[in-house]
Amino acid sequence: MSEIIKNRLYLGDMFDANNEAEIKNNNITCIICVAERLQINIKEPNITVYKYELADDYDCNIGLYFDEISQIINSERTVLVNCAAGISRSSTIVIAYIMQYYRLTLEQAFKAVRSKRNQICPNKNFMKHLLDYELALFGKNSLTYNECIKLFYYT
Repeated sequence: MSEIIKNRLYLGDMFDANNEAEIKNNNITCIICVAERLQINIKEPNITVYKYELADDYDCNIGLYFDEISQIINSERTVLVNCAAGISRSSTIVIAYIMQYYRLTLEQAFKAVRSKRNQICPNKNFMKHLLDYELALFGKNSLTYNECIKLFYYT
């Protein structure tokens, strides 16, 4: 589990989302699972769990969920966003949230999240959705598609 925003936002995998000791230790009050066919088995009644059945593939329109999930993150106290490995889907959602609520460009948000969780790597479809989201939020892109590929995959 990686702390992205101190005492506020965490990014992790399916094991993190089911680790009751770590959930309690980090005072997490909300888990947002963005992976298909994953079970969250937390028994703590004070933890709210949101489940989105998103596939890590090129057909998933993850951009449809950016605003909705970002609003949930913003309204909760301490949130863990997870997917199967904590690499593609969950990192995409966290980057979108940071872009919207912290007003960072895609490049800045990506670098901020990667500095806390080095293994993040949104798939190329999700990268395209993040570029579209940045354009919608700010009226321009901080990176071209090719610059995104270099930043996301080769740094």
